[in-house]
Formats: sequence, C-alpha cells, structure tokens
Amino acid sequence: MLTSTLPELIKPIKLARQGLILKGVFPLSGMKRLTADAFSKEGSVEVDIVFTKDGEGYPLMQGTVTTCVQLQCQRCLEGVGVDLELTLSLAFVQKESRVEQVPSIYEAVLLDSEEISLIELLEDELILALPIMAYHSDCEAYRYRTDKELESEKMAEQKPENPFDVLKQLKGKIK
Repeated sequence: MLTSTLPELIKPIKLARQGLILKGVFPLSGMKRLTADAFSKEGSVEVDIVFTKDGEGYPLMQGTVTTCVQLQCQRCLEGVGVDLELTLSLAFVQKESRVEQVPSIYEAVLLDSEEISLIELLEDELILALPIMAYHSDCEAYRYRTDKELESEKMAEQKPENPFDVLKQLKGKIK
C-alpha cells in the first residue's frame, strides 16, 4: 500500500497485477484545467483507489476521489464551494478493439502507452463531474418570491405610519 505521496505516472496494468492500493492527498492547484475558472486554487484532492483484476482479466482501478472546488455562483457571482465525490470503476485496455468488449459496469480507458498520468486521469474524471452551472442552493439573488411576498416587501419599503399623526389631526380640530 502506498500512502501520502502519490506518483505522477502510473503503470495501471502492472499495478493491477500487484493489487496495489493508493491512498493520499495532492494539491488542487496541480490540476490546471479543473481550476482554470475557479475562484480559488486552494484545497486538496483525496484519493483512495485500488488496482485489481476482474474475473475476465481486465486491469481495474476502483475507488473514490473527493475534493471541493470553489466556483462562481451563476446567480450572485460570489464564490460557492462545489463538493465532488467520485466513485471510480475504470478498466484499462491497450487495443481499441477491446474497448467495446469491456463490461458496461466499467468505464473503458484506452492506454496509448504503458504509463499514464494519474493526476491527468483523475482531473479528467473530476471535470466530467462538475455541474453545468454552479450556484448556492439558498442564493438570495435568485430566491423565488410569490406575488404576495413581493407586495408585502413593497409595503415594508413604504414609510411607516407615525402613531402621533392622529394627535396632529386632533390638534388641528381644537383650534
């Protein structure tokens, strides 16, 4: 088992034969494409993955990847934290003809060479998991209000009645 420091390049077929477990954390700032439009590059990506082989001999990478990316709320234009938690189940193949044969419970990854960048692979998966539009769930800038609520807001904005106005009217009648 490898912990803490994650390798930049991995050989998934070799790691699957060995049954290696990778656990660790790396900075979110290392994922340039993921953080390109982010409010902040601060944070980390937690990785907990296992390399194995399935019954048909496909090398697999299974596990979870979690992070929080600060994106721009499309309603109020402030920063909003978007939590991403992925459950990965990837099968690696070296020939394009084998991609179609991979069982549907796995996502097929075609390898161009023996090595692949772990960070780029995980970054691709995280980008695919990003929401189309990020927003606060309780964003005041886009809160839906009924006609009655809008009317009561208008009434509240008007100048409140002065309780002494009645006395002013009475004073005018006495003279």
